[in-house]
Amino acid sequence: MMHPRTTRTLNVKEFADIKHTVSIRSSARKNLLADPGYAAPLPQEVSLQLTYRCNLRCTHCYQWNEQGFFRDFSPVKQRTELAMEVVEDVLRATAPRRSKLFLWGGEPLMHTRFNEVVDLLERYPRTVNMCTNGLLFKRKLDDLLRIGENLNLLVSLDGLGDDHEALRGKGTFRRTTENIQRMLDLKRDGSFGGEVSLSCMVSHVTVGKMYEFMEWAEELGVNTVYFQFPWYISPEVAGAMDELYERSFAWLDNDTGTRKPTWHSYTYQLPPEQLPVLRESMARLASRPWHVRVRYQPQLEADEVEDFILGTSRPAQHRNKCLAVSNRLEVHADGNVSSCKFFPEFVVGNLYESAVDELWQSSAFRSVREILSASGMMPVCSKCILLYLNGV
Repeated sequence: MMHPRTTRTLNVKEFADIKHTVSIRSSARKNLLADPGYAAPLPQEVSLQLTYRCNLRCTHCYQWNEQGFFRDFSPVKQRTELAMEVVEDVLRATAPRRSKLFLWGGEPLMHTRFNEVVDLLERYPRTVNMCTNGLLFKRKLDDLLRIGENLNLLVSLDGLGDDHEALRGKGTFRRTTENIQRMLDLKRDGSFGGEVSLSCMVSHVTVGKMYEFMEWAEELGVNTVYFQFPWYISPEVAGAMDELYERSFAWLDNDTGTRKPTWHSYTYQLPPEQLPVLRESMARLASRPWHVRVRYQPQLEADEVEDFILGTSRPAQHRNKCLAVSNRLEVHADGNVSSCKFFPEFVVGNLYESAVDELWQSSAFRSVREILSASGMMPVCSKCILLYLNGV
């Protein structure tokens, strides 16, 4: 299967970003051979979950849909957001590396003091990637413009018109696309120096319309379109993960506030009978070059598509080791630091109680790294995007 081609060349910033990613991956891989518990002196990347709150209830969301584990949280925890003191501590501690920053939620723009987050980003500048539904761009425009050329916006847009709204709610398509257009207009007139890209979930609604979505996005003029395959974790794989966790990680003794382990919440699946439609859509996307970048997340080959959609534990791209635990700091909205971004079962400490450098190099974090280094892959790893962005 050929992947989609593009006529657009990388700009200087994008090329430097790829070089940086390759460099930190290479360094971590080399150091892990000598020390299975290796961590970079400072995190090379930082992920801040600014808040659990979200202004949508998307049907495919593992956080807030009917099976989403955020619904198990207490009402107080559901409203939790990261305190400014923690945000500042993290940005100050990682300033010498200018560690790349990822902002997410919930919906990160719902943080009630987002303007103060931006104040700190002006004081401790670095590349900022933000995953967002785009609904609050108008309200937060001044703050977004202050981050400026350092900001890469990744806006979730799951199809055109009614297709998007079938997953994200009535009225959301018009509001989201108006805000995307606003940011692109500001980029064209020089007021906004950042980038705007789209993330489109490959769902039962959109799977046969990916080519048409791409035509629309190309005309719109975004930087990149990412077609995201749903992270379905089958009951069998979730059960295998339960057993592995009990065997290797029960000593972490984390209370997630959920009824069952969070990997049981990844229940949205592209119906297997739509696999032929998916393959046809992917072939159509590869049939011509595009003027904007097109990427799959993850970049599956032809013989990997079925296993990924069916929710097996087989990783794509022959991946066998995640390096994110050695170079990336994952901070949840309650201040907890987890070795794995999406699974709070792997919390190793809390930034309200420990300094960034202490926690990053702590014995608990080191023990998790050593176990993961020895075992290679957990059953759920095959679905995590960080395996494909930060793995080998």
